[in-house]
Amino acid sequence: MGTLFEDLRDGFRDGIAFVADKTDEYTKISKLKIDMLSLKRNIEKLFTELGGRTYELLHGDTVAAVPEDEQVIKLVEQISELEKELDNKKEEIKTIRAEKEEQRKAREEAKSQPESTDEDEATIIEETPDKEDK
Repeated sequence: MGTLFEDLRDGFRDGIAFVADKTDEYTKISKLKIDMLSLKRNIEKLFTELGGRTYELLHGDTVAAVPEDEQVIKLVEQISELEKELDNKKEEIKTIRAEKEEQRKAREEAKSQPESTDEDEATIIEETPDKEDK
C-alpha cells in the first residue's frame, strides 16, 4: 500500500483519465448525432417533396401512375439511401460505446492486477533455496 500522497495522486490520475475518456466518447457521439439530425431533416424534406409530387399526380388534369413516375422513384431512392446512412450512424454510435466500455474494463483489469516490484522479486530470490545448501 502506498502513502496517502501516492493514493491521492493515483486517484486523481484515474479520475482525469476517466474524464478524458468520457469526453472523447461524448465528442464522437455528439458529432454523429448532429450528422443524424441533418440526415433526418433531409429525409423530412424529401418526404414533403414526395407528398407534393404524389398530390400533383393524383389530383392533376391527367391522373398518372404514382409508382411509375420518375420523380417519385428518384425521391423514394434518395429517402432509402438517407435512411441507410442514418442506420449506419446509429451503428457507429453503438460501436463507439462498446469500444470505449471495453477500453475502460481493460484499464480497470490492468489496474487491479498486482504489480510486481523489485522488493517482491528480491524476496522471492532470497526465499529460493540454493542447490548447494542441500
